[in-house]
Formats: sequence, structure tokens, C-alpha cells
Amino acid sequence: MGTGRTEFELKFTGSPGDVAKLPNSDFIGAIAPHGAWEKLVSTYYDTPDEAFTGKGLSLRLREEGASLVQAVKAKGANAVSRVEYERELDTEADFPKKCGDQEIDALIRLYKKSLRPIARISVERWSAIISFKGSRIELAVDVGTAESWGRDGSKNLCPLAEVELELIEGEPKTVFALARLLIGNAPLRLSTGTKLATALALRTPPDNLPSNSKVTVTAETKASAALRQTLDATAARLSALQRHLVEFRAPEAIHQMRVALRRLRSIERVYRPFLKTDEIADLAAQAKTYADVLGAARDWDVLLGETIPATQTSDYAPSGLRLLKANAEVKRAEAWAEVIEAIDHEHFTCFLLSIVEASVIAKWSLKARPSLQLPVIEFAPPILDKALKRTKKLSKTLDGVQELSARHPMRIALKKFRYPVQLFRSAYPKSKRKDYMGALSMLQEAFGRINDAVVAQSLVDIAAKDAGPEAIRAAGFIAGFKAAEAQAAAEQIDQAWAVFAAQRPFWQE
Repeated sequence: MGTGRTEFELKFTGSPGDVAKLPNSDFIGAIAPHGAWEKLVSTYYDTPDEAFTGKGLSLRLREEGASLVQAVKAKGANAVSRVEYERELDTEADFPKKCGDQEIDALIRLYKKSLRPIARISVERWSAIISFKGSRIELAVDVGTAESWGRDGSKNLCPLAEVELELIEGEPKTVFALARLLIGNAPLRLSTGTKLATALALRTPPDNLPSNSKVTVTAETKASAALRQTLDATAARLSALQRHLVEFRAPEAIHQMRVALRRLRSIERVYRPFLKTDEIADLAAQAKTYADVLGAARDWDVLLGETIPATQTSDYAPSGLRLLKANAEVKRAEAWAEVIEAIDHEHFTCFLLSIVEASVIAKWSLKARPSLQLPVIEFAPPILDKALKRTKKLSKTLDGVQELSARHPMRIALKKFRYPVQLFRSAYPKSKRKDYMGALSMLQEAFGRINDAVVAQSLVDIAAKDAGPEAIRAAGFIAGFKAAEAQAAAEQIDQAWAVFAAQRPFWQE
């Protein structure tokens, strides 16, 4: 693509009431006493088959007072940067015009006649330029609405309230420093999404989770770059899931957030021997703390959303199941209250900000071992060989072990092994890795069913405590029901392991 202006910006969202009050707050008054309001109306355009958004581009026409400004934005190097191609127009009839990038201009020429408005953002913006630690940073407070139109002509509308910190001149690290002051003075959440994405998300049910940001590395990608991509994708994923967890109480959001946190911890273990600072290790430690909080709520969600409904359909289901379920609902509510308190908190926002900072600033890379400059195709094989050897060694200690709970360490070992395999797999042809990844997935699923049974047995004992004999009988029924499922899964493990062990690791070919 051609040369556009790289925009580095940290964005935060909050309730419209809290955000609207910020310009008059003591904090903003102290750092930006000379701000001003203006009206901004931005209309976004695309083709019916989304030729622009499908390529990660946004095409916008904005009314800024008496001015008309066309902008095309493309994805930047990370979740908090964008490449912007902007030009002022005389009239709406001039839209769209070339932006100066050959690839984008080709799209504009090709689809000019089929462009249609797909979304509109209308906000009152208060903004000011702040001099902070030698940098110039624009602070903008936006309060208004996001609107989108479905392909069927349906209209969708929601409030929009954001605070943006955009680096005008200086070092990105100063934006992070100012952001931490902002977080400490206002109830805000980090957002890595665009305003257009907010509007387009209105087309889907609010509890639909956003798609995951996959990390794609090539054989030539440096190991350090793979880590930066992982950190960037993790922050974006956690930020997107936070809203669905807090506002919609979506059980799947808890599950996906735990996956993202576990992946961060596993990748940190991979890179730990090559890092000389504790920056990433500290993030992994915080990730474990949040994962532990999420774990209890997730377990109760599975029990109430999957296990108990499955047992209720049995002809032999005891009458005490309803009482057991009612007690379990209370326990889940308590666990969810702890989750909301932890995730909808200033500390969690700072945690996400630190992950972004580790990706963008990457202080850890300054003292890293030279091995991190190796391409993935050289860096990954010894890492994966060592992890596979450790997993196979543990499997031998479980030969002949019948107790289900004793298999838990093997399940954890497989998870720790799979995350680095997933990180580096895109450096290898899909045809070579397909069978290996499939065998690994089948093995993990079998161990997962065993773990579900062990956890369910523990939870129903908690729910039945002091609830009387009917609840105790129901707990025993569920425990037996899950034990039968686990036994069937256990019988499949040896075969699944044999299939997996027979696969030649794709990174060794």
C-alpha cells in the first residue's frame, strides 16, 4: 500500500453519563483546561458484498463543521494503530476520490457506482491538545450514537461513548502513561475496536461473541514478532470479551476469556528462557489470577447449562434434582458476582493496557537473548520437541492408572503443549499439520470429558450440602451419570493416545 499517516491511539469506552461528565471533571480540567466542543457526523460506505470491510478497510465521509473530509483507514501494525488516508472535499458529489494508495484507489474505481452507506456515527466531540512528558497528545471525548443499516433495510441504533488518546507528536510510551492516569480518574474500559465495528455489530444479537483474532506467522517471522503478535491478539480478544461478559453475562465469554488467559500463560512459559526481564512473566501471573476467578463461574455454568439438563431427561432422574439445581443457581450467582467485580474493574483495564504496551513498546525485547531474532522455522522445532518429550514422559506415569482425577495433570500438560503448537503451526503447510492437529484435538476432548465428570461430582456435593436427603440422592445420581460418561471417555484415551503418538510431528518433517 501507499504511504498514509499512521495513527497511534488508545481508546476507552464507558457509560454515556460517565463519559459526558469527563470534560467538566477536575482531572480533565487540570490537564486540559482549553478544550472545545464540535459536532461530527461520519457516514461509512461499502458495497453490498463488503468489498472494503472484507479487506479490513473503512471508507468514511465526515462532516466536520463546514468541512467535508474523506478518510480511508486500514489496519496498522497492532490493535491500537491504523493507517489513515485523508483528504478534504469540496462537495459530497466529489466522494469518493482517490486517496493516493494504488490498491485502495483501484477498489474505489472498481466499486464507485455500487457504494452505499452502511453505518453512521454522530457524536458531540470535546477535544484538547495536551502536552505531557514531552509529547503532544489529543484527548477526545465522544458522546453520541452508532447507527447501521442491515442488508434488508433494517435500522439499528445504540449509544456511543468513547474517550480517545491520540499521539500527535512524541513517544507512544507517554500515551500509555497518560492512559493510566485517565483510568485512575474515570470508570472506563479499554477498547481495541473501531467505531465502524461498533455500528456493524448491531446487526447481530448482542450476546454473539466477536470472532477471534488469529495469530498468523510465516516461516520467516521472527520469534520476537510472533510474541508481539500474540500479546496484541490477546489484548484485543480480552477487550472484546469483557463487554459481553459484563453487560450480557454471556457464559461463553467466560470460557473464551479463560482460553485467552491460558494461552498467554502457556506462551510466556515458551519464551521465559529467552527473556531477561519479568515483564511478560508478571502479565502471566495476573492472567492466572483472573483465570482462577473465572474458573468457578465457568464450572457452575457447565453444570447448570449442560450437566443437569442432560440428567433431567433420564427416566430415572430423582425428584431432588430441582432442589439441587436451585442451590446450584445460588452458587453460580455468587461466582458470577466475583467475576463481574474482578473484570469490570480499573485493575483489569490496567492489565489489558499492560498487555498492549508489552506488544507495542516491547521493553522485554531490549534485553532478550539473540535466539528471539531467529525465524520461527528455526526457533520453534526445539521448543516443540521439548514440550512433546515432556508430555510423553508424563503419559508413561499414568499407565494403568484408573482413578479419573489422577489424569488431570495429563490434561493440563496437553493444553500447555497445544498452545505453542497452535502459535507456530501457520508457519507450516496445512496439509502437513492437519492430521497431527486432529489427533491432538481428539485426545484433548477425551481428557476434557473426564475432567467435566470430576468437576461435576465436586460441585453437586457442594450444592447438596445441608439440603436434605433428596438433594443428596440427586447429587449421587448426577455423579454416577457423569462417572459413566467419564469411564467411556477413559476407555477411548488409550486408543486416542496411540493415534496421536503414531503421528509424525509436522515440524520435524
